[in-house]
Amino acid sequence: MVHYSNLPDDILRYLCQTMRMERLYGLMNLSGVDRRTREIALSSIFDQISLPRRLSENQESWVGLEETINVILSNQAIVSSVRTLDVYVYGYSKSEGKLPGTIFTLLFSFPKISTLSIRMGNKYCSQTQEELGDQSNSDTSMSLFPSSLNSLIIPNRKWIFLTEYVLQLESLVIESIAHGGPDPHFSDDIQRLGVKHPGLKKLYCQDACFTRNVLEIAHSFPDLREIGLRYGMGEGSTNSVLNHLSCYRMLPKLERLLFPAVSDLGLGYDPPECGNPFFRDPGLGVRLAAKAKEVTEQLLEGIQREVMAPGGPCLQTVVIGETVYACSSKGRFQKSRIIRRTGRDRRTIVEEDIEEMKTISAGP
Repeated sequence: MVHYSNLPDDILRYLCQTMRMERLYGLMNLSGVDRRTREIALSSIFDQISLPRRLSENQESWVGLEETINVILSNQAIVSSVRTLDVYVYGYSKSEGKLPGTIFTLLFSFPKISTLSIRMGNKYCSQTQEELGDQSNSDTSMSLFPSSLNSLIIPNRKWIFLTEYVLQLESLVIESIAHGGPDPHFSDDIQRLGVKHPGLKKLYCQDACFTRNVLEIAHSFPDLREIGLRYGMGEGSTNSVLNHLSCYRMLPKLERLLFPAVSDLGLGYDPPECGNPFFRDPGLGVRLAAKAKEVTEQLLEGIQREVMAPGGPCLQTVVIGETVYACSSKGRFQKSRIIRRTGRDRRTIVEEDIEEMKTISAGP
């Protein structure tokens, strides 16, 4: 019988990676078995680090943050393990205080980082730009971030300047929701991004999408493989997703299309926001379900007709809300067993196989 201590490192590493996906706290317990297991488990336990910081109404709440960051940076095993960093500053503060300098030290300290998520208020934009330095007009390709960084998650387009400091960006998520009509600056931002990163492969943007925006995206990123945009803009919106489907034919390498919930497609499905109408009308739920199904089928048929016609891209997956549709061998989209996806980066996970994706919260 093979004793645990005789397991090869690669087998133990695979075991730790599997446990990280299934149950993080089980992996943390396993890391206490012996020194070798702990060293191997660290790379899985700390592959993702989240630093949430809540602001109080009257002051910035940075208490304990510097100590937390110093603890992280003092352990080289942790530093070399981090692949994803999420800095999340939330809450409300009237203060004009600045971010602690240790946050920027942290941003540039992980040599193997691949994904950086910055989620904080726009009042910190100018300070962040000052810390990064003005590289937008530089002729050099030097960056404070390591070359391994290829994915960014930002709160809104005011933070798109961060893309200037990434050597080779492959994935960009812009989280905020824009309200109102077409934004005249959307096209300008996309054009600049296309000049810096024409090889972008994934783009998810919550800004309301219009035909000219889709055309600009298609022109700027010919290698795009995955795209998710926002369409409808409330009840009675004429900004229907069907207005833009033909534009996706300009993306020959497109494999995955992501859409918002059925009620946000601009196709006339507007369910009530509260439960009262359902009490007054017992048949409302049935009619809404039928309408949702009709809208979904209308979109899928439009994709077959406008996007996947001869000469169009070979789409493999369509995501509508939280439901995944995979392209069958007959070229038709069918509902997939993959029914859930993580929040910000829209990666799908299998409901039956993965209980939950969890992130270590490195807090004080």
